[in-house]
Amino acid sequence: MRAAAHEDINLLTVLPASNEPGLQVRDVRGNWHDVPCDFGSIAVNCGDMLQLASGGDYPSTTHRVMNPIGEGATRSRLSLPLFLHPADDVRLSADRTAFEYLQERIAELRSQDLKAS
Repeated sequence: MRAAAHEDINLLTVLPASNEPGLQVRDVRGNWHDVPCDFGSIAVNCGDMLQLASGGDYPSTTHRVMNPIGEGATRSRLSLPLFLHPADDVRLSADRTAFEYLQERIAELRSQDLKAS
């Protein structure tokens, strides 16, 4: 696996099609689906900030990147995501601004890294 299943912290992630397949998204039933990598196409993933701001109406996209099998295993995969974040003072909920939420999540990730090492 190139990238384990995860959700992005930000508001939206804009992903121009990669040069190689491997990106998958999980549906609400837990099934994984390949995201086409057709030249010129774009995928847009909802992030955790949008999930919070929408009260869950737009859930964060769970996604992963799989290693290719066979001939594709020797090719590099190029991905150029654009992570969109709101301004720091934007309220995502009654009790959190975008800045406060980002700081909480960074602290959470650092704590996980420390536990793993």
